[in-house]
Amino acid sequence: MREVDPDTLDFDWHGYVAWLVASHGTLAAVANRLAETRSHTEDVESIERGLRRLRKRATRDGGSWGMRCLRTFGLPKGIEGRVRWMGHYHSRFTDLPRSVCLDLLRPWERPPIAESPARAWVQLGRASVALRGRYILEAEEHLARAEPVAVGAARAEALLVRAFVDSRRNPSAVADRLDEAEPQIAALPNDDDRACLWARLVDQRGYELNVRQRRPDAAAPLYEALPGVGPPFAMVRRHNGLGWCALHLGDRDQAVEHARASVTHSGDAGSLRLRVMALNLLARALGGEEGERTRVRALAIAGRLEDEALRVRLLRLAPD
Repeated sequence: MREVDPDTLDFDWHGYVAWLVASHGTLAAVANRLAETRSHTEDVESIERGLRRLRKRATRDGGSWGMRCLRTFGLPKGIEGRVRWMGHYHSRFTDLPRSVCLDLLRPWERPPIAESPARAWVQLGRASVALRGRYILEAEEHLARAEPVAVGAARAEALLVRAFVDSRRNPSAVADRLDEAEPQIAALPNDDDRACLWARLVDQRGYELNVRQRRPDAAAPLYEALPGVGPPFAMVRRHNGLGWCALHLGDRDQAVEHARASVTHSGDAGSLRLRVMALNLLARALGGEEGERTRVRALAIAGRLEDEALRVRLLRLAPD
């Protein structure tokens, strides 16, 4: 099928039908394909009239014709890829200021996206933005809207986000959420997104052991088992995890080494948010005046990202 520009923020039913026509050649060809899905119980001319009405609905409810089109043809890959990018926590979307993220998400919260399974990604993006602002209840509302329609990678994302929320509100449920996420991630195509989701899964398990249970000796092997080569996000997660384990085990030099590696990988990713996390570890590992200067740098970045969750985490490192 012919593509459409994923940067088109005013994508509506008119644009959707235009994409179908461009992909199939004529409106009649689209209508004929829809007729085939129901063994020609409706004539092609009636379906054409329905499609003409659909493209006039702009961003209103698409009705039965909208649903039939979405079930039959899905969404343009570029559009689906864009909302998926906004829904993944490990994407560079999270490097934008929260206010900008919200502005970019809002246009996709309407039909036809809102009537397709891709709405799960939009709600996951809203949940992530809410968590960055420390609005847990709001994040849960968006997560609850995403979960019923989340499949594949979206299902894995939703489970990881739910486990994170549970770690704040229902810690006893975290292990079960992560156990459920593991086969979902393992079944995904072997690409960078899967590598990042897997690193996040390991990191959430490692956090429970290293921070909550104070068992860095048990957490370290989990991080060591992550591949030593991969997408920068996964590398930051690996080195950050190993660095915090080393710090809790009393090996400050090793913690600094992993922190500096994490800073390097975050730079390779072009990710300010990952850089803040790496600088957070480096500040704690260095200590003293150099550590404080590093913490202040990270705090300034978090402020520019409007990321309250990161800011609060860094304030916990402030000297007494």
